[in-house]
Amino acid sequence: MRKALIKTKLVESWENCSWNRSGRTDKGVSAFKQVASLIVRSNGPEGEDVFWPNVAHASSETAVKGELQYVKMLNSTLPTNIRVLAWAPVPRNFSARYNCTQRTYTYAFPRNNFNIEAMRQACRLLVGEHDFRNFCRIDMNKKRVEMNYIRTITYADISFISNNSMSSSKLSNEATRYEFLQLTIKGKGFLWHQIRCIMALLCEIGLGNEKPNIITELLDIKLIPSKPIYGLAPAFPLCLFDCSYEGTELPWRWDTNSLKSIRKLILKTWAHYQSVSATLQIMAESIGLLAPVLQNDYSGVNDYLRPNGTSTKTYVPIKKRPTCDALELKQEKIRTKMLKIIADGCSNSDVML
Repeated sequence: MRKALIKTKLVESWENCSWNRSGRTDKGVSAFKQVASLIVRSNGPEGEDVFWPNVAHASSETAVKGELQYVKMLNSTLPTNIRVLAWAPVPRNFSARYNCTQRTYTYAFPRNNFNIEAMRQACRLLVGEHDFRNFCRIDMNKKRVEMNYIRTITYADISFISNNSMSSSKLSNEATRYEFLQLTIKGKGFLWHQIRCIMALLCEIGLGNEKPNIITELLDIKLIPSKPIYGLAPAFPLCLFDCSYEGTELPWRWDTNSLKSIRKLILKTWAHYQSVSATLQIMAESIGLLAPVLQNDYSGVNDYLRPNGTSTKTYVPIKKRPTCDALELKQEKIRTKMLKIIADGCSNSDVML
């Protein structure tokens, strides 16, 4: 996006365009309705929310017919996996990040043999204002260690999104394993890796390795003050699906032709992956027919959703695992390190003098 904005000369410089975005996703995570705010060039000298820089010459303040076609300009330059849907004029003090009142994330996954009701019960326990320090990654970064880990989840649930079964009548008993589900979580803001941590725990609950109340126990900082060591669910199925701005009017300007082109691209990509999916499903079921003992073996699906390096032979309950340092201990270590740096700096100054 940065290269596209500079190439199309929509911004004078990256440093002065006030770039801001609503969500900062992990590597491998997708975003559907990501929102960014920035200052760009305009054709309208007196248009809505248009302003002139102090250095602008008065002779340049003349009307030009029609606003710049921002969507077409950017999409013609961006790679095909990044598309602009629309644009909207906003006040100069608008921030795509700080004015966002709700972010919606989705996580798609195959049903397989998960206990969906247990997973949904666990989702309900996530709703509300809680300290989520046991549901995220906290590295030894001063800013991250000293931040607040209380967040509010307003909605969390699992629903069916499609039935991708290609099974014949002979395989119909296992057809539901190929159905897809979607975890939907809503809240104003989330912590680093929070949703991938939540999904990893939900998978273990769905497999019967943990009870839904493990969520309540991990939210109880007095009961479990240090995060047990567990991995992350894969990044690829996670998507920042929507961003809401309650109380802020965003007059989106849509270009029908651009939307048609984007929809066509998405459907083409969908058809490609569905074709691959159907072929792989037929292959897996055909191998199952060769050896009856394999017909009910769908462990590969579970392995995909589990973190890399997780052993499927012996499961260690979350509460019995080693733990990370408590947040308070990490804070103390950071303070000690900073004091040492300051002390070393003073000593070096004394030597220089």
